[in-house]
Amino acid sequence: MNVRLDHRSGEPIYRQIVEQVKYLIARGDLRPGEQLPSIRALAAELRVNPRTVVKAYETLQHGNLVVMRHGQGVFVAENRGAVPAAARRKALVGMARRLLAEASRLGAGADETLDVVRDVSREMERGS
Repeated sequence: MNVRLDHRSGEPIYRQIVEQVKYLIARGDLRPGEQLPSIRALAAELRVNPRTVVKAYETLQHGNLVVMRHGQGVFVAENRGAVPAAARRKALVGMARRLLAEASRLGAGADETLDVVRDVSREMERGS
């Protein structure tokens, strides 16, 4: 699993792990049923405290993206179908607001941000 940390970003390390695992799942690099690195292994690889990895994995579990099986490991959860349209829209609106606020903080406008979202979407569709 290829996770890269930016210790200068200001974003908590566990959150960086969560977002990158979400991306790898969305892109299809991590498939349902696939085992993630153990807590100790990922902590050693990333040179972080194991509790940071535990927090990331627990956050992913609360989001129903992974399943933690005691004594066996952490696995990508099976896809449980689509979220109802109203709930999906509400979640997407919240994400869009956060994205546009952060983009504005960086000095990017809505058009530039949408261009980047389209580019990333194409990358994900190609699996690159």
